[in-house]
Amino acid sequence: MGTVDYFASSMKQMHGNFLDAVKDLTEDQFYFRPLDKGNHIAFLFWHLVRTEDLVLNFLVQGKSPIWNEQGWDKKLGMDPRSQGTGMSDADAAALKITDIQEFLKYTRTVFESSEAYVKTLTEEKLAEARDYGMLGKQSLYNVIGGITIHHGIGHLGETWYIKGLLGLKGSPM
Repeated sequence: MGTVDYFASSMKQMHGNFLDAVKDLTEDQFYFRPLDKGNHIAFLFWHLVRTEDLVLNFLVQGKSPIWNEQGWDKKLGMDPRSQGTGMSDADAAALKITDIQEFLKYTRTVFESSEAYVKTLTEEKLAEARDYGMLGKQSLYNVIGGITIHHGIGHLGETWYIKGLLGLKGSPM
């Protein structure tokens, strides 16, 4: 298995695990904050999807994020630019996804777009280093492997932990 296949498989698995982790949560579970200090699952989920959309579509491919291109910010009544990085704890705690079913449609669109894009890559393209603005100069290996997959899996682990605190099954393993 080459790197492209590994990234494609890892990304698809992470996406599936995240969708499984958030399905069937009640509103109280979705917005539960451990010790009233940590991030709630809704924030983690929103942040993961918005970051992946912003990084892969805007920074890497030079396209408008799906969030803006398809008007999801307006449909959901949420900020057109924010994706969580740099938000205060109070702002992160206050984040509300007004319509989870609509957000899931956006999520699936982003996940399908990301998975399709990764499959088009070559080892040579992954090795190219370039400046990604706020991410600095780095290879696409680092952007996809680190910022997209590793970052997402970190938030997935947080989500599983919060579910465990709620007495729910966390990791499927």
